[in-house]
Amino acid sequence: MSIHTAVQAVGVSVATANRFARAIGFGGYAEFRDELIKGFETALEPVNRLEQQISKTSTTLEVFQASLNEDVRNVQRTLEALNADSCARAVDLVLSARRIYVLGFDNAASLGSVLANGLGQFRDDVRSVSNTEGAFGGARHLSHFDASDLVIAIAFPRYIKDTIELARLAKLRRVPILAVTDSHQSPLAAIADTSLYACSERQLSSVSNASALAIIEALVAAVAHSAPSSVRRAEEFTSLVLPWLEVGPSKERTSKPIRAKLASPPSRMGRPTRKSKAP
Repeated sequence: MSIHTAVQAVGVSVATANRFARAIGFGGYAEFRDELIKGFETALEPVNRLEQQISKTSTTLEVFQASLNEDVRNVQRTLEALNADSCARAVDLVLSARRIYVLGFDNAASLGSVLANGLGQFRDDVRSVSNTEGAFGGARHLSHFDASDLVIAIAFPRYIKDTIELARLAKLRRVPILAVTDSHQSPLAAIADTSLYACSERQLSSVSNASALAIIEALVAAVAHSAPSSVRRAEEFTSLVLPWLEVGPSKERTSKPIRAKLASPPSRMGRPTRKSKAP
């Protein structure tokens, strides 16, 4: 709205509108309005892109192909932008932390669960915030964290304020922060001790989850490579979950069928009926 439309809608004078803008740090209403528009443009950009794409005449197959090609380009750009020092620092932070807490809401909560599950195979005490917990639940967990722990914060456009505020809270408590985000312009980048960047541009949505997942899985792979006793941990985990796994056919053809000595199948309560044994 122009200043004249705005004051009419609110019921104040032009002078009052200008005084308000100056009181909150702007030169006047015009400067305040320009800054406000910038914020809306960022939030509405995915909507505008979606509108433009839908207006084009494309077959369903073409939409599939365009979407997959976008993800391929994003992953390639993510690969090309990797920084050796940042990658090494990220792995060191994960391996040296006493406890790890993964922050992320909305889609990032699902990505955080994948990351926590992956790191949990090689590290003890790895947890992730859930959408149902909210910022209050995250703050409760962080109240016990200190400089010996680690927070991994995940945020992509559009950046969710709860993730940023909880990361700032962790920073105040001197907890090291590893950010998984999209660029140096991300609000997480200014807070984090180390950042891993995933290119995330998408035409039909606000973020490419494929590239975000790719950088997360790369981090898990690097931790597995560097973690002490990673092979032993992987063997123990595999032996433990065998009763819940459906064993498929062997990938290699053999003259005789292979009969693995598997543990008993899970009981109706979802637990093995007797002690599991590795094949």
